[in-house]
Amino acid sequence: MPSAPTEPEPSFLASAWSMVKAMFDLVLDFSFKRFVTPKLVRVIYALSLVAALLSAVTWMFSGFKEGTTRGLFTLVTGPVAFFVYVLCARVATELVLAVITIAEEIKKQNELNGRK
Repeated sequence: MPSAPTEPEPSFLASAWSMVKAMFDLVLDFSFKRFVTPKLVRVIYALSLVAALLSAVTWMFSGFKEGTTRGLFTLVTGPVAFFVYVLCARVATELVLAVITIAEEIKKQNELNGRK
């Protein structure tokens, strides 16, 4: 028994393009009715982790150019600085998300109460 024709699966390129188009629509929304930050927060956090890693590695290896003692100092302090930076980036990211969540909840409450 022949099966009913199915619609072809959208290609990866088509789905990626639709995601990019949706992101541009959000970014170019001059009315600011929708927040773009919650959708980009993972990317921003990942980029900050990569930046922290590169900074820590650069710090650790650059210390050896100054001498062995300085190199050992930077070898110990590099991971500590990385951890502190990652902790601060996480707290800042969560703070931004908390403020946006509060704003969205207030907007919902105002809509329920008939205010704009």
